[in-house]
Amino acid sequence: MKDKILGILKKLLVWGILPLAFLTFLFVMGEQFEVGRLSAVAGCKDCPDVGLCLREKGYLENDPYYPDLTRRYLGAYARAIGGDLGASYQVKSSKPNKPAAVKTNENGDQDLIDAAGK
Repeated sequence: MKDKILGILKKLLVWGILPLAFLTFLFVMGEQFEVGRLSAVAGCKDCPDVGLCLREKGYLENDPYYPDLTRRYLGAYARAIGGDLGASYQVKSSKPNKPAAVKTNENGDQDLIDAAGK
């Protein structure tokens, strides 16, 4: 009986816990690649040619983001798992919105109008 329980625990370790630990390790590596990519994007946001700046840092401007397959697959794996867990890997533009225009009517009152000019 004791040998049977030890055999089951050994199979659980080999076929359950070790693969899960390996997948977790791959996820953590992919997350580190994504952190590096997002920091490069943040560093290049003020450059006139963002694509050139990212290529100089070793990244591509658009999806798949990485020129080599290892980082490409691990980054995609991390984005897939992290996205399911609620993480966002979207780079949002921090450009300010266009200010509203001021329109003066015939009474001298000023009204704000939207960007469409209505």
